[in-house]
Amino acid sequence: MKNIKNISKSKIILIVVLLFLVLSIIVSILTKSNTSNIGVVNIEGVIMESREIVESLDEFNKRDDIQGILLRINSPGGAVAPSQEIYEKVKEISENNNKNIVTSIGSLGASGGYYIAIGSDKIFANPGSLVGSIGVIMNYTIAKDLFDKIGLKFETHKSGNLKDSGSLYRYSNAADDEYFQSIISDIHSQFIEEVYNRRKINKESLIDIANGQVFSGKMAYNNNLIDSLGTFEDALNLLKKMSNIEGEIKLIYPSKEKSSFLEYFIQNNISLENIIGRYNYKIPMFLLSK
Repeated sequence: MKNIKNISKSKIILIVVLLFLVLSIIVSILTKSNTSNIGVVNIEGVIMESREIVESLDEFNKRDDIQGILLRINSPGGAVAPSQEIYEKVKEISENNNKNIVTSIGSLGASGGYYIAIGSDKIFANPGSLVGSIGVIMNYTIAKDLFDKIGLKFETHKSGNLKDSGSLYRYSNAADDEYFQSIISDIHSQFIEEVYNRRKINKESLIDIANGQVFSGKMAYNNNLIDSLGTFEDALNLLKKMSNIEGEIKLIYPSKEKSSFLEYFIQNNISLENIIGRYNYKIPMFLLSK
């Protein structure tokens, strides 16, 4: 009898444990079904490459478990081509209507940062955020006087009169100035055209404010450069509404690639020449000037 009672107790305990596990699974499934995922992509600092951000946006756009995408921008802009590549991906997501994509500007969404923002469905900024700077800049260093002082001379052989424009080793001339200004003007026109297409601002009014000027969030709102004044949370709440999300949400961030210190130097081609080159841009920049 004792053995039978012990067996019965053991069965009861086992059944209780199994019931508990089943209930836990059911609760977990029900909880998950009431939670929606929002993908968050942060764009921070000077933009010099686009691959990781474009891949993150693409991944979130393709994932069935992501209901919407929120861009958080805190950037003065950066190189033109990477800014345009990220913008094109954001615009593609917006125009394909696969997922809603909303931008929240933190302290700064200027130049290339703003260029990216206009690709999204809606743009939020705080009243005191710095927004805009619709312009292009190109900087390069001329160190001829320094080289002359230390007795260094350089001989240049070139295939055309513009091949060494922007050289460290000589002064600029009128041909150089005209050459670089033509590039800047063309890219500036591209920037204005995209703002016009996406923001639907009167062309003449837009040209008046597209002089590289940065605006407060409040001024940007009055100039129709953004859609609403508000915080990250305000942008998130609008995205929830646009995506018909009523329950709890979970913010999903891209998984960051990990690389060793040596791999970082190899992948980014870090060398003395490259470090100097980054400060002697000689490439057009959608960048808020320091």
